[in-house]
Amino acid sequence: MFQLLLALFLIAFSQAPNCGCEDKPQINVLAVVNGFKITKQDLSIDTKTQVSMAQDAVIMARSQELGRQINNLLLEAEAKRRGVTAAKLLEQEVTAKIDVTESDARAFYDQNKSRTSQDFKSIKNDIITRLRNERETLRAAEFANALRGAAKITISNEPVTPPENEAELSRVFATVNGVNITSRDIEQALRPLILRVQQQVYNVRKQDLDLRINDYLLEQEAKRQGTTPKALIDQHVRTKLPIVSEEQARAYYNQHKASLKGDFDFLKVPIMQHLIAQEERKLFLAYAEELRKGAAVQIYLTPPK
Repeated sequence: MFQLLLALFLIAFSQAPNCGCEDKPQINVLAVVNGFKITKQDLSIDTKTQVSMAQDAVIMARSQELGRQINNLLLEAEAKRRGVTAAKLLEQEVTAKIDVTESDARAFYDQNKSRTSQDFKSIKNDIITRLRNERETLRAAEFANALRGAAKITISNEPVTPPENEAELSRVFATVNGVNITSRDIEQALRPLILRVQQQVYNVRKQDLDLRINDYLLEQEAKRQGTTPKALIDQHVRTKLPIVSEEQARAYYNQHKASLKGDFDFLKVPIMQHLIAQEERKLFLAYAEELRKGAAVQIYLTPPK
């Protein structure tokens, strides 16, 4: 059953729609280590899932961006007609028309108090803020629909997909009162998100790739010495681990006290284990770097520009 689910996942992953967020297409071979190739397919399912989720965010944002730009054009036009700014118009038509009273907050609290252990007074302001945000969102949608109803809007049946070439940037996805919204408009608006996703995807792949390079070199070194990877780790890492003192653990606790839950006596052992794990990672990375110096490692995974 697991193999079937895995196969279905990989098929779905390979057939995922183009997000248009690769800085440039990555070649399938991400690295070559002493003649051994590491490909995209060798990366973990967790890495592939994280990449897919990040890229899906761009796909979803692209489809939503068209509606946002239509609303922005209508808002700017209506604000100009009334002789006010777009911000002032939103204040008049949305913010000023929303009222949330303490009674509203109390009613919401009474309806949902089984989900919280806090009393009404302590979370009253949070409830009011939540209700206001929800009502403003609904009112903004109503106002946008009213503007759309009075406008001449033509929306293309073509899905909002990333451009395959320079010419496709001129595709018109919608026309609002004679003003075109093109693929170029969509891509320019999404550029900050795309840049973040590019860097995120690169970081996730690079971390996984580094682990696989290190694991491969460790296995090869173990074969060369006629031993096991565990024995090499014990020899070059665990036997060199320093002793973490209670003073070091207390210094760590004092430095991170604001984000820790519990007193020092309760957290002392977990903190010491954390500090030991940090030292173990440093020693392993140092040993992996030594293995890399004696190996032929070519990395073809490139960072975004």
